[in-house]
Amino acid sequence: MMSKFISFFSPSVQLSATFAQRYYHAAFQNKYIRFINRASKIGISVGVAALIIGLSIMNGFERELKNSLLAVVPDVEFEAVNGTLPNWHITQHSILQNPNVLGAAPYIKVNAMVQKQNDLEAILLHGVSPKLETEVNATYKYIKAGRWLTDNQSATQPNTVEAVIGQGLADKLTLAVDDDIELLIPNTLASGKLAAPKYLKAKIAGIYQIGGQMDYGQVYVSLDTVQEKFNWTEQRAEGIKVALTDPFNAQIIARQIGSSLQDYVYVLDWFRTNGHVYNDIVMVKDIMYLVMVLVMSVACFNIVSSLTMAIQEKHSDIGILKTMGLTPVIVKRVFVMMGMLTAIKGIGWGMVWGVVLTLCIPELFSVVEQLFNVKALDGEVYFIDYLPTELDVVQVLIVSVTAFIIAYFATLYPASRASKLSPVELISG
Repeated sequence: MMSKFISFFSPSVQLSATFAQRYYHAAFQNKYIRFINRASKIGISVGVAALIIGLSIMNGFERELKNSLLAVVPDVEFEAVNGTLPNWHITQHSILQNPNVLGAAPYIKVNAMVQKQNDLEAILLHGVSPKLETEVNATYKYIKAGRWLTDNQSATQPNTVEAVIGQGLADKLTLAVDDDIELLIPNTLASGKLAAPKYLKAKIAGIYQIGGQMDYGQVYVSLDTVQEKFNWTEQRAEGIKVALTDPFNAQIIARQIGSSLQDYVYVLDWFRTNGHVYNDIVMVKDIMYLVMVLVMSVACFNIVSSLTMAIQEKHSDIGILKTMGLTPVIVKRVFVMMGMLTAIKGIGWGMVWGVVLTLCIPELFSVVEQLFNVKALDGEVYFIDYLPTELDVVQVLIVSVTAFIIAYFATLYPASRASKLSPVELISG
């Protein structure tokens, strides 16, 4: 198979490859050289495999960040500087003119307390439009019990306020669907002093479970309920939340939209609130790539040692071949190819093990957790409770090419030295 592949190249390359193959198998009959050669292969394969696995795990976290966390966090919020938009319909219409916008929905956010009997918990109360909210927020997809808010609530149940809460809050206060809760909303007088809080009785319509702290501090009620409590007209809202086609480009798109609005608003993108998670993922990816490249570099430079010793063993052979007319270029090419044979085998095994382990890691991770009865990713703390992976073929190729280039440069020094030695020195040595 190898000879057929070599036959496609020029005669000088074929000659170099033939010598490289023969010297490769002959030189490594020496136990010490064979040990260093194997250490080089193992080091390269471990570095390649570890980098493929590490980058795939980071890709998995990035995917889950987009599909889970960013699905329930607004990509951009345009919040009125003076606390209220006079007519959110006009602002929403202006925002929807941008081709990068998938949806826009009004909101009112209030820090409040939820009370059940003697238990109190601090929460962020969201007044939202039940229908429009589903265009920018995927919380409705995570409803575990009950249902999402409805638009026709006032018609069907005129005296009932519906609320949707998280599973963590429900567990903490021992709440279930159709239970009644009391919401305490801060009340500020015109003078700026705090007055007695406003009370809002609500019935739990649904319970969602996203994971992490999102399940503890968020309560959703209809927008008109909060508007009524604040004596606002139905046109007024605190701001507009927006879903974009590309959340990772939110900062640029947000500034474009913000500059086109007539309202005086704060422009808040998700990087301000949850960007640290994404930045951590990117930073870990960069550090991991650098560390693994250094590991591969150390392994590849073991090739220098094995090649140097192989050249010492073949001094007389090289001298004889040079006297027969073998040019320095071909001699250099022979030993470069010898070193690359080691590198290619290490890279090949690293790619195979890296891809196989990446595809199996979620299951292996789960087995280890069950075996040692530990939970590495607690769903109550993080937004996922398993180890995600996503294999990127382009990244696999980049890692392999990087290792190949490092190995190639590692072979140049000993190969160049062998090519520069004179036949007399080689034969006499």
